[in-house]
Formats: sequence, structure tokens, C-alpha cells
Amino acid sequence: MPFAQGSLFGEADAIGYGSGHVYDEMVTGQGRLRPHWQNFMSTLGPLDAEQMAVRWEEARRLLHQNGVTYNIYGDPNGMERPWPLDMMPLLLPAHEWKAIESGLIQRASLLNAILTDLYGPQTLTRYGRLPPAVIHADPGFRRAVHGIRVPNDVHLHYYAADLARAPDGRWWVLSDRTQAPSGSGYALENRAVMAKVLPDSFRHCQVERLAPFFDTFKETLLSLSPRQERPRVVLLTPGPYNETYFEHVYIARYLGITLVEGADLTVRDRQVFLKTLSGLERVDVILRRLDADFADPLELRSDSSLGVAGLIEAVRAGNVVMANAMGSGLMESMAMKSSLPTLCRHLLGEELRLPSVASWWCGNDAERAYVIDHLPGLVIKPAFPALGFEPIFGASLSSAERTTLVEKIKRRPWYYVAQEQMALSTAPVWQDGKLQPRPLVLRVFLCATPSGGYTVLPGGLTRVSSEPGRLVVSMQRGGGSKDTWVLSARRSEVAPSQPRAALATEPTPVVARPAANDLPSRVADGLFWLGRYAERSEGAVRLLRATQSRLTDGNTPGASAQLRCLLHLLAAAGMIPQDMARVDANGGRGLRDALYSAVVDPDHPNSLRSQVVRLHRSAYSVRDRLSMDMWRVVSTIDRQSLPPKQRLDAAALLLRMDDLMTSLAAIAGLEQESMTRGPGWRFLDVGRRIERALHIVWIMRGVRIAELDRQDESVQSATLSVLLELGESVMTYRSRYLTSVQRTPVLELLLADETNPRALAFQLAALERHISALPNLGAGSTSDPTGGALAIVAAGRSVLRKSASLRTSEALHTTLDTLAMTLPDVSNFLAHAYFSHAFARSA
Repeated sequence: MPFAQGSLFGEADAIGYGSGHVYDEMVTGQGRLRPHWQNFMSTLGPLDAEQMAVRWEEARRLLHQNGVTYNIYGDPNGMERPWPLDMMPLLLPAHEWKAIESGLIQRASLLNAILTDLYGPQTLTRYGRLPPAVIHADPGFRRAVHGIRVPNDVHLHYYAADLARAPDGRWWVLSDRTQAPSGSGYALENRAVMAKVLPDSFRHCQVERLAPFFDTFKETLLSLSPRQERPRVVLLTPGPYNETYFEHVYIARYLGITLVEGADLTVRDRQVFLKTLSGLERVDVILRRLDADFADPLELRSDSSLGVAGLIEAVRAGNVVMANAMGSGLMESMAMKSSLPTLCRHLLGEELRLPSVASWWCGNDAERAYVIDHLPGLVIKPAFPALGFEPIFGASLSSAERTTLVEKIKRRPWYYVAQEQMALSTAPVWQDGKLQPRPLVLRVFLCATPSGGYTVLPGGLTRVSSEPGRLVVSMQRGGGSKDTWVLSARRSEVAPSQPRAALATEPTPVVARPAANDLPSRVADGLFWLGRYAERSEGAVRLLRATQSRLTDGNTPGASAQLRCLLHLLAAAGMIPQDMARVDANGGRGLRDALYSAVVDPDHPNSLRSQVVRLHRSAYSVRDRLSMDMWRVVSTIDRQSLPPKQRLDAAALLLRMDDLMTSLAAIAGLEQESMTRGPGWRFLDVGRRIERALHIVWIMRGVRIAELDRQDESVQSATLSVLLELGESVMTYRSRYLTSVQRTPVLELLLADETNPRALAFQLAALERHISALPNLGAGSTSDPTGGALAIVAAGRSVLRKSASLRTSEALHTTLDTLAMTLPDVSNFLAHAYFSHAFARSA
């Protein structure tokens, strides 16, 4: 049962909320809560600041655990920002939503009809219904795709509109998003969080569900395939540095399609293929989240490294379908807005139900004259998205600035559009312990349906300004977001759902292709390096933790000699300066500062923090292949390794490294217990095994184990103790040998024992199993990379099985040197065989 809020009585004053002189979504002009808001507020209970803070913290934690981020370009504090979600949803009653829905379906149909004409017969410009300069001056008009027919003449498969409410309560369209609309994934995540944080309110308000919309969208994508049998759909992303990469991952997962970058695809014989470990797999439909300008370096932007050479030719041949169609971004042009009412009457025979904000394109003489005469009351915007300058508010300009702007407009009039300056409606946000009004813009999403027409997502992404009265609402400028609740009618009034009308000719059923069976080469590369960086970070933690513990507590027997050994290894790894390797336990502040830097300094190339950054980046690049639990652990590791605001003391530094070790162990545990034994898991584990094998050999050579018998007994004991600790084999050694540390048993345990997960032989045995199970693309050829890798591993195992290779100093020296030279080639052979387009990296 909802909570009663008897103290409110429908008055905004009771909650200290003042909405100002604009339309407010929650409060009427008489200061009373609107009926649908009164219903919602009754479920919240008293707006207690502490209780609301608890709810806000729950929402923040859910967003953080799910890794919801938004990339801010050019931010000196780093790109990734936590997704800003406000606690209060935007509520829209059913009757109001019905009008919005109807208007947007009409608008999507209109924009699609205009695209069909402009990329086809161009009758609109030929007969003067649209000025030719509107398209020919627009860099967004893609001449390369003119004349290409698209299936069923649908250019817009996914469309979004930014809406704003005027002071009179009417909704107007601020802008159209037809290139690659973003935000629906964030809307889904907002809903997932709010349904958990406010479950009583969500149920009581009977909020419309979002899932059916995405089910329809997936059906639409599958129906577009030129092949009806097992179609493959992919989502083409610019990559991890795009501002909405989180959403690309989220949507690909939600729809069950493969996330790809341009380098994952290739065009052969006018067909698009996905590069996988088992070869090339044909792609039928591409859900494009990449701007068309970057999609094909052969026919569009030649300097693009994000697209696929030959992609347009494959589209032209009808072998692959793009959603949205190439060139659809033309409808984002502001220059076309003033012509839409006329075009709607001409193309659809209807009046435009949901009009744009009043606009004047300066390329038209009469409209330009109006703009110059009324400049103080208008907002000047770029006519075409490619121009990209910030909106200019005429009211804020000085007389001299207006004169300068008028000269610019006269010089290049087709570059400018003026819009009426609208006072945006406000909605309540929870800030500083109370509700405060903020301007909002609502983005609503539509998708084409398999049977024709469009359907609307019942909700959307509401964005709110960061400051009161600020009219530029943008996530890049610090704005926030809200969940959008479309309230259904009473249950008794809801009509039963009707089955979809049968088509005259029913389409052949399509079957979705499992996306996880064929691993793209780029993903295999990312998982491989994720395994390597996870193991590299773990090795760094063990080395630094062992050093710090001996520096902190020098009373342990043999601590001084062990510390010298560890400092030598740290210096060899480039984590501390070489001269620090020769100081004693009382080396003073210089040594402690060097060790501190080796843990937390992000500018230190070999520090633990730098290794974790590389781990996080590798995980981010393959995020769609990681479980939510795995990603949460990766995010936790990244957070645990952040430089502290204040310097940590020795105990706190050790505790931090203990926490990091626990989290790194969690990655290994999830890898072994939660990942299916497919190619992705194999490459992740191969990376880990190669790195661990290299690390073991490096440590052995670093402590000069082959020359250990020339040292005195104390140095030998200290060195062997360090090796056992870094190899996490102390307890195994004690339980197995029941004696003091001795050279031969330690070497057998850490090098030759295939039952010890930390031994070199164990890594080689695992590598041999993994590599043997991978697709052997070069079998039978003169240069077989997979065979070369197997030969190296098999030779290493053979040497370690011979006890003589470890017993004498000369034999051990030869064995370690040979392994140090050949093991990196295993990585190189695998890269050559499976990561042919990957960037070269040091092994």
C-alpha cells in the first residue's frame, strides 16, 4: 500500500517548491500539484531529507555497480563520468502522451518520405517545394548514396525527437535526431534503477513498460536482412572513446546482437563480413551508431579509421542493410524546419500535428530580413549540424556584437537559422535537500515496425539543466537526466491488446543467429590483453606488498636480505630508480617515496596504478563480453587504485594492496567459474598464462637464481623465501617438504611441477591445451603461426621435464635464457594468427 502524505494537501507551498513564471510539470499556475503528481507524491511519504538521501545513495550505487558512464570530451579530469540520474521522474498522463505519440509517428513518416524523395527523384526541389540550397549547401547530404534504393523505402529505422513545452503547455519539437539517435539505452538504465529505488511508486502509478518497444525494434532489424535464414545483425560503434559507448554496449547486449568496430568488418565481393577466429562470417544488417561521414573512407571521409572501406558499395549492391540508412542525418538540418508544415500537407495530405519551434532559414531572403529585424528575440543556430557552432542568444549580445553577427549572416546566409527563444518548462529535481525546478528537454524514441509504420517508446530520456533558468540543456555541459514515466489509464479502462494485423503476404520467419559463437578477432585481442594486464597487475601487487611489509616490519628473520632482493627486482622492473636497489631498510624517506609512487602514481609508466589503468581500458574495450559481476570487479579495482586525496601511511598502503589483491583474485575466480569454455575464455586465460610464465622466468633471472649457489647461506635462504612468497607457494612448500627452504625443491615446485597453478610447467601445459583447441588457420601451410606457438610450448615442457635442466647452474642458466627468448614469440605467433588487424604491442 502506498504511504499517505496528509500534510501536503495538494499545495506546492507545503513542500517549499516555487516554479516561477514558466510552465511547470508538477505545479499549476495556482500553486497546486497537478492530479497525476498528487497521486505520485502520495506514494513517497513525507519528503524527509535523510530518507531521500538514502534513496539517492541507493540509486547512485546501482548506477556505479552497473558501470553507467557518459564520456565528456576534453575534460582534464578524464573522460568517463558517472551517469547523473535525478531521483524524481517526469510524469506524463496517458491522454497527453497519446497526442505526443500521434504527432511523432506522423513526423517520422514525413521525414522518411522527404528522405525517400531527396535521395531519389528529388521532385521536392525540382518543383520548388524545397529550396535546392537546403540540401546542396548541407555537408550532411551524401551524394555517394543518391539513387540507392533501401528496403521498403524506409530510411529511418530509428528516430528521436527533442521536445520542449512552451509556457502555454503545448509541446514543440526542438530538433530531430535521424543520424544515429542516442539515449534509449540510458533511458532503459534509468528505468531499471528507478523501478528498484521507488518500487511502490512505480507500481501504484501504473507506468508503461519499455521492453515491448525493443522487442519490436529487434524484429524490425531481423526483418531487414537480405537473407531470411539465420541473419546476422551487428551494432557498429566508433569505439570506447565515443561519448555514449556505454549505451552501445548496453543496447547490443539487450538486443542480443554483436557489437563491432569498423576494424572488425571487411568487404569482399560487395559483401560485408565479420572477422572471426574461424574466418569470415557474412553480415546482413548493420545498426549504425557511427556517423555516416566516417563509415566508408573510400567514398566519404578518406581520413576515417573508424569505418569500413567499400561499405557503401555493399549497400548499393543490396547485400547489407544499414539502419539508419546512410544519409539519413540530412533530416537533422535546421534549415528544413520552416518547410515542414508545407511538406506535410504535400506529402501526407495532413496538417503537421507536432510542429517545430518557429524557425527562419537565412538562406531565404524574406526569412533573413525577418531575422535581422528581430535579432534580439531570437536564437541563432547552425543551419547544418556539420557547422557545429554554439547557439547565439540575440538578447545577450551588445550592439556591436549584433552588428558583427548581422555581417556574418549576410556574408553566408545559408549557414544560419534563427529560432524563437522559448522558455522551457521546468520539472522538480532533488537537490540540496529539497525540490527545485529545472528546465527540461524530453527526447522521445521511435522505431519502424516490421509491418510498416512506426511505434513509440512509452517514455524517453528527460534531460534537465544544471542551473535554474539555463536554457542550454546538454549532458556535455553538466546536465542531468530523469526517468520518464508515461502513466497508463486505469486498469479497467485499458483495452485488451490486439494481435497484429496479418500481412497480405506473411514474411518468412527469421531466426536470430547466436552472437556469441563466433568471436571477432578484435574481441579476442582485447580479452587476451585483459588476461595479461590482470596477471601483470597481480604480479606488481605481490612484489610491492612484499617489499612494503619488510620495509615496515624489519624484525622478521631475514627481512633485511629479503628486502635487498625485492628492491633489486623492483629496480629491474623500472618501478623504482636503480640506485634505490642498493639502500638498506633504513634507506629513509627517498625509498619510501619511491615505493609510494610505484603504487599510486598515474604518471609513473610502470606503477601499479598504470597497470590497472591498462587493465581497465582492455576490459572497457570488450565490455559487451564481460558479465556484470566481472565488470563490477574491474570497476572496483580501478577505484581501489585511484591516487588518494591525502597521502596514505604505511599501514593504509598495505591494506589498499590487500584489497586490490582480493579484487584481482575475484577476476580470476569469475574467469574460472563463470565463463563458458568458448574462444573468449580461452584467449583470456591464454593471456594470463603467457604473462604468468613470463613473470616466473623474469623473477628467476632477476634474482640470478642460476648463480645462487655462489652466495652465502643467508642470501640463498632470503632469495628462496622471496621466490616462494611471490609464487604464492609458501604453504605448499611447507606442507610438502617439511624442511627449511632449499634450492632444488623450490625450483621443482616453481618451475617443473605441473600440479602447481603457480609453476611455469603448469602455465605451459595450460597453453598447450588452449592453443591446440583454437582454430588452426594456418594448418598445412609453410608458415603455421599456431604450430609455431605449439612448438615453443612443447619444447619448454620437454626441457622442464628433464631434472638435469634444473640441477646445475649452467643448465638452469641455459634453460631460463632459452625460455626468456622464446616465450614472447608465443604471443607474437598468436597475434599474427588471430589479431591480424590489432595494434602491435610489446610482448
